[in-house]
Amino acid sequence: MAVKKIGIIMNGVTGRMGTNQHLIRSIIAIRNQGGITLPNNDIIMPDPILVGRNEKKLQALAEQHELTNWSTDLEACLDDSYYEIYFDAQTTDRRAESIKRAIQAGKHIYCEKPTATNLEGALEIALLAKEAGVKNGVVQDKLFLPGLLKLKRVIDSGFFGRILSVRMEFGYWVFEGDWQPGQRPSWNYRKEDSGGMIVDMFAHWRYVLDNLFGNVSAVSCLGTTHIPERVDEEGNTYKCTADDAAYATFELEGGLSLSVTLLGRFE
Repeated sequence: MAVKKIGIIMNGVTGRMGTNQHLIRSIIAIRNQGGITLPNNDIIMPDPILVGRNEKKLQALAEQHELTNWSTDLEACLDDSYYEIYFDAQTTDRRAESIKRAIQAGKHIYCEKPTATNLEGALEIALLAKEAGVKNGVVQDKLFLPGLLKLKRVIDSGFFGRILSVRMEFGYWVFEGDWQPGQRPSWNYRKEDSGGMIVDMFAHWRYVLDNLFGNVSAVSCLGTTHIPERVDEEGNTYKCTADDAAYATFELEGGLSLSVTLLGRFE
């Protein structure tokens, strides 16, 4: 039995999603269970380096989880051949350029969605990764939710017969941050920081719809901002410039129609 360490650059994991979902519930959980055992009984052990802009946050997060490696120098990490994988959970507006630099450095890529703020940027990094021959993937975690796995099984069984239309609603209680801290970071509600319900969540629903019901052929959507002001992490009131709700109708191949309501605004 041999243990192989895999160096992973984790960029942007001081944020809420990066810390909880990707670091604690994924990499730290794998390390705590003793790594991943392969069929030949060898063990893969992820060895992350935490990368970001805030030195104090990085150091505190690393110490909290008994990690020794962290850095504010992304270029130096990309130049280090020990790190084979680059993971990105930064804000969306920073992601594409960092991924392109990682591809140029020969790193395999795994990142949060959306991969870029527009179609052209997303296609560019997908083609660059393909041309470079690096393995690459993007978060599609909703496919593995128990409810969606069950729904997929029931659809495939033919239980519903021919599906003509589908209605989906998604949302949860998001505090504005005044009398109770908000659960989502403030940049999510600022368009200038690439926030917004549509750019954030439609990447999820596209692969969910493709997997469950069929490929999307047309879409119409209304995005709106229901709550004009919120309170940020420092207790300062700010104007919400990005959409906090979206109402969409999709047409899928084969004529199936589907309506989706996305809400992240409940008072």
